[in-house]
Amino acid sequence: MTASRRHGPTLTPPRPVGLPPGPWGAAAAVPDDSGEALVHTESAGRRQWRNLVLWALPPVVALLARMLTGPHAIDDAYITFRYARNLAEGLGLVYNPGEWVLGTTAPLWAVLLAGGYKLGITDLPWLATSVAAVCDAASVALLVRCALAMGWRPLGAAFVGLAWAVNPMSIAFATGGMETSFFVLLSLVTLGLAATRKNAPMGAGLAGVAMLVRPEGALLAAVVVGWTWLTRRSQTVLAALAAATPMALGALTFWQRYGSPLPNSVAAKQVAYLQAWPFENAVALLLQAGLPGWSTYLLAQLPAAVGLGLALFGLGALAVLIHRGLPWLQHRSLPWLPFAAFATLYIAFYVAVGLRGVRLFPWYLVPIEPFYLLGAAAGLAALTGRGPFALAGSAGESPAARSALGGSSWLAALLVLWQLPAVDWRQPLLPAGENHAREQVMLDVGHGLADSLPPTAVIAAPEIGALGYASNRRILDTVGLVSPEAIPYYPLPREQVLTDNAIPARLIVDRQPDVVVTLDAFAQRSLLPDEAFQRDYVLERSYPASVWQSEELLVFRRVFRRGD
Repeated sequence: MTASRRHGPTLTPPRPVGLPPGPWGAAAAVPDDSGEALVHTESAGRRQWRNLVLWALPPVVALLARMLTGPHAIDDAYITFRYARNLAEGLGLVYNPGEWVLGTTAPLWAVLLAGGYKLGITDLPWLATSVAAVCDAASVALLVRCALAMGWRPLGAAFVGLAWAVNPMSIAFATGGMETSFFVLLSLVTLGLAATRKNAPMGAGLAGVAMLVRPEGALLAAVVVGWTWLTRRSQTVLAALAAATPMALGALTFWQRYGSPLPNSVAAKQVAYLQAWPFENAVALLLQAGLPGWSTYLLAQLPAAVGLGLALFGLGALAVLIHRGLPWLQHRSLPWLPFAAFATLYIAFYVAVGLRGVRLFPWYLVPIEPFYLLGAAAGLAALTGRGPFALAGSAGESPAARSALGGSSWLAALLVLWQLPAVDWRQPLLPAGENHAREQVMLDVGHGLADSLPPTAVIAAPEIGALGYASNRRILDTVGLVSPEAIPYYPLPREQVLTDNAIPARLIVDRQPDVVVTLDAFAQRSLLPDEAFQRDYVLERSYPASVWQSEELLVFRRVFRRGD
């Protein structure tokens, strides 16, 4: 990164030794007729190829890690898949054909997948994994560039990129079919554009687009517009308009088509889910920041004392590294404030909504992790200080110093090593503790119901992703995410709720769906004791499902009587 007296810092880093001409500046050496110059040029050429390989390796590893792991779609992803499939088949961006309810907070992700489906890529789990893998590869390339700007030599920068390439949480939700990887890429590109202070309106426009991928895109827009106001005040209005335009167009479209600019799922979650402890999100964010791989799944795999101790150690180490890294970034005139502001706002947002009882799901944690990685990388760069960075590439660098400087790049390998304890090596490279048994049994049940039920049948369920995608039947969502008619039946009395929600018995009795599919924990205290339900429905089959305080997945079928 260079600095200008007039315009301040830019994102153009000093060219590391051996990188080819182009973004990094002029060539390393200009050959002349002397043998010494020829040897120097050949040596520079070898360094260029080596450094190009080091720059390209992390994105390739990221792509392969996700493609070789393959699709492991989570239940929520199947909701978006069904929206995408219906859109591609001409039914509109709907979950149940004919019911215009926006039950996804990632409409742009659904539209993107629908485009691939329309082109003939009908295996949506594989399509989502492939797109996410490309997004993560691009994000890794940006992280490598950021590391080079911090002063890391190409080897050290490659380790920084590899840390994200093998991060198990990133891999989990890239292969899990979620929009997370797309949002992470948009975040890094948007903040990078804002930091250059040359493309603030473009960055603001991308932030507005990001809100159609994840609602947290509004935080990106706030950061970009705020940073523009601080650094290039004359462009503030233009940046604000650029951010507002895609958000306004999306809101108007949703209002016209769905009757509200907000997804119905937002309102449903406010009443259907049992409110969490107000500080649950804050504690989860603190623990996540300190755990290897930034994976909260680890907590279920370790004794409580060990997990807590490990998290506190990691949190302390991260805090020290960030504390050391920020002055280092300032010293190198790197515009770190937009990145720090977004990370801070993201954490503050989820702490604030947690105070109102809103839960923090695991995939919400992933977009903050690249910023932990950048903070740690900056801190490690500062710890090596006047070694590999301040002198790297300087004309007077001695061979002995150059050897010591290159060796320090291996310190960045600690960032890769920090990811490995969180990996489940029985199903690499997914996080230890993640389990897809629920999705598999839901898919199996859904396919069975698709074969046995007529096209007009209605299935009621509190978990509608894999079941709804596989069955392709009309779904009565008992939580209300895609079925607004369920919302008036909430909240339920606390004694009827065993886990985070339960099925209202009155909803089933009133709506009379053909089949009810539920984990036993969602029915144990509300639906199963209800006499009217027991009269109208019979347990057809149960499947083992040890998840979320449940032991079985239950399938009830309505008893048809004369006159029905």
